[in-house]
Amino acid sequence: MKTSLYIHIPFCRSKCTYCDFFSIPADGAVPDSYIDALCAEISWRMAEFGADGWSTVYAGGGTPSLLSEKQLRRLFNFIRSLGGTAAECTVELNPDDVTPSLLECLSECGVNRISVGIQAMEQSVLSAVKRRSSLQSVYAALECIRRVWKGVFSADIICALPGQSESGFLNGLEKLLSYEPAHISMYSLTIEDGTPLGNAVREGAVCYDFDAADAMWISGRDFLESRGYRQYEVSNFYSIKNGSPCAHNLAYWKLQNYIGAGSGAAGSLYGRKSFRYTNTHDIAEYIRFWNSFDCKKSAGQAVVPQSVECIEKNTEQFEFFMMGFRTADGICAEEYSGRFGDEIPERILRVFDRWQKKNLLRQYQKDGQNWYALTGNGLLFLNPFLEEIM
Repeated sequence: MKTSLYIHIPFCRSKCTYCDFFSIPADGAVPDSYIDALCAEISWRMAEFGADGWSTVYAGGGTPSLLSEKQLRRLFNFIRSLGGTAAECTVELNPDDVTPSLLECLSECGVNRISVGIQAMEQSVLSAVKRRSSLQSVYAALECIRRVWKGVFSADIICALPGQSESGFLNGLEKLLSYEPAHISMYSLTIEDGTPLGNAVREGAVCYDFDAADAMWISGRDFLESRGYRQYEVSNFYSIKNGSPCAHNLAYWKLQNYIGAGSGAAGSLYGRKSFRYTNTHDIAEYIRFWNSFDCKKSAGQAVVPQSVECIEKNTEQFEFFMMGFRTADGICAEEYSGRFGDEIPERILRVFDRWQKKNLLRQYQKDGQNWYALTGNGLLFLNPFLEEIM
């Protein structure tokens, strides 16, 4: 059985004001002991999952591009020695770190997809949220990728950052598209409690217009679609000309098994006893445990520093809808029946019918199966829709 693998690199040179992802400042190099621990955990998890290969691999963070080329070669060569080369292998990059040497190293390591955190194409906006990369380094990275990189190029962009106008955002988006990314993740800014930006908005130091932000995202979506990009998930688009959906993220949205490795990473295994685990956020504890661990121990014998959640059937059923309806394809009634041994409840089908009458949901057939999906406008109301079917 092949499975997906997520690798978390929880180190950043600096923290952006909006970010609440788990990471810590790293002024120097990522310790080799962290790579040692990752290799030990991946090897053990693979055996525990009963996996014999990788369907997808994704290294995120934090900032994976802080790893040295030596560390990247060690990590990815080890992963390939365990389960072969994944059909899709992605590494997230900060524009500041992009060099011809790094891109060539990644290609040699079996990485065929990069996800670059552009976030904004205006210097004033980058500065306002304390992005490490300058606009100059963003353009340098884009030029380098155009010259050197032969694989898939995906770009991350955030809509409605503080100080950003709609015209400025769309102008930046147009400049980004001139570099022909095969895939774009366009996120609405989320104001997270406890982040510097969240605190500033709460205290009134930063004024934020949520309605204007929503309108800006819709303008961005319409702009991307007018330029030949297809929305296949709430925040994700691929180029009809030269792109495709991210297979790794599709594994999440389809509730497929995946291993999460690294401090703070999570993984899920579905079956008769579905469960989800989250590794300790204590990086020192993570390194200490896995570098002294006997990988011959079974799950019953090992006291792994992690929290474990048993996924009950009703929770998994709701997650099937929650994750499936994020995608433009939606959910398949026959897949639901095969997975859970039940038909979709009449109560939920009545919700589908109400939303279909409002032109926010569509029912269609594909390969002889029955599918339900939110329309483009329906995706804008995903949360109220999910509340109705809970």
